[in-house]
Amino acid sequence: MTNDLLVKGRECGACTVCCVNLTINDPELQKLPGVKCKNTLKGGGCKIYKSRPKTCRDWYCMWRFMPGLDDSWRPDLKGIVIKRVFEGIPAGYENKVALDFEIIGGKKAIHDIDFINTVGGYIIQGFACFMSYGKPRTATTMVFLNDLLSAAIESRNITLIKETLSKAYKVCVKTPKDIVAIKNDEIMIIPAKKK
Repeated sequence: MTNDLLVKGRECGACTVCCVNLTINDPELQKLPGVKCKNTLKGGGCKIYKSRPKTCRDWYCMWRFMPGLDDSWRPDLKGIVIKRVFEGIPAGYENKVALDFEIIGGKKAIHDIDFINTVGGYIIQGFACFMSYGKPRTATTMVFLNDLLSAAIESRNITLIKETLSKAYKVCVKTPKDIVAIKNDEIMIIPAKKK
């Protein structure tokens, strides 16, 4: 997506979620997921903002592009960071926008009625929707939500939707995670040990 599609007047403000949650593998900066970037200022912001690496200059969470989401969807406030997905998209969704709702605010974030309505709306519109969760220094686990939630959304049964989201979240949390490490100034993945 190009920067001219950013929502006018919407700024990151004090949010530094991307400075913590993202994996950065740039020649100028390597950073592990879930670990605060060494350049993050105590009160928010970046001490090398004007000279930050290209990866940082080019990346925005999807909240910055989605005018239908209000300011409460800023990742640090909502407990969810929305990312664009380009890999692992199921058959039938390849040419559609795919979104990952990475849960950073715990289980309460998935039971938020605004989250439920938003994910349900995107699924009804044909977007491929995922939920993910990752621990510091590990890869996230993504669960495809469309197939799981379609019947519950059609029934408009909030209890069933919450139960289904809870099961998906549990899968994200409990799945063994690949370790993400830095070796010789490069990001490497160490596969999780299967139980």
